[in-house]
Amino acid sequence: MSVSVSRDERPGEDFGLEIFVAFQRVYNQYWEPAVEELGIRCFIVPTCFGKDKLEQALRELGLMREWTKKNVTGSDQEYILMRIEGLEKGLPEAFDREDTILYVG
Repeated sequence: MSVSVSRDERPGEDFGLEIFVAFQRVYNQYWEPAVEELGIRCFIVPTCFGKDKLEQALRELGLMREWTKKNVTGSDQEYILMRIEGLEKGLPEAFDREDTILYVG
């Protein structure tokens, strides 16, 4: 099982958007403690947010990057940092309409 950010399918699409956050083990071991310690709100499972929270979500990813560099080592650190980069690129693109809602779960 894994945690991802998703968007409902759009007319004309074969599937909805999905951006992976982490495998469940990595989310439980690292993201959950960071979410609590840093006061992150956009990446609590389950939650959702709209375009008005994009800036906050990107700021929280920056906090998560710094936390990861200090608290995680080895391949888990590389994996989390890679996923953060993917989220930073993918989240702005996911908001293709003003009424878009992204779901974290």
